[in-house]
Amino acid sequence: MQGLPHRRSARERRRSWPNLALLAPFVCLTALTTAACRDRPAETPEDAYLLVLKACDKGDPAYLFDAFDTPTQWSIETVHHAQREMRQLVFETYPPEDKARFLGRIPDAAEEEEDHARRYYRRLDGSQALLGDLKKRIYAGSGQPVGSVDHRTKTATVWREGGSIFHFARDDKGRWGFSELRSEWDHAKLRAIHDLETVRKNAALYRQLAGGPPADGATRSTP
Repeated sequence: MQGLPHRRSARERRRSWPNLALLAPFVCLTALTTAACRDRPAETPEDAYLLVLKACDKGDPAYLFDAFDTPTQWSIETVHHAQREMRQLVFETYPPEDKARFLGRIPDAAEEEEDHARRYYRRLDGSQALLGDLKKRIYAGSGQPVGSVDHRTKTATVWREGGSIFHFARDDKGRWGFSELRSEWDHAKLRAIHDLETVRKNAALYRQLAGGPPADGATRSTP
């Protein structure tokens, strides 16, 4: 009679498992084909503060984008998408004399793919300078970060002894993020949406001009 197949002991099975610590970097590299290795969402204001600190230490605005609160990130993504569409419409429809003038008003960062908001923010003029200012503020203090939370408004302030106060906000999923640029990017979002509507109208008019006389009452507007 054929004997039963040998069953390995639990210890033998554990020995045959791959070394996860060694495999972790390769798993992370594989994941980069679809998404970057990211920090976990900040569960406390102090965690969010440390993400800002990490961005300052790395000197990379892409990490600062990760530290922003959710509304700020959404506004940046909206501006990116609007500028990307404007850029494409201008390339496709605007006459040369208007094309060069208008493209000069759209940052080169807008050419980044739509799902690469981090890369877009990294390339924006002023992002690196902002990071430098934040680094000066964050290193003015010392010791562990201390936070004060307003649960009613879902906001918080965090600071280190002798340092500058940083402002954070929590979204509905419990994620905390750096909120000091929210108003600035909200205004930028509204401007970008308005400019995009204007460019769409101009693009439609230029297409009409290329194919024949414009429709009655069609006028060109300037964003």
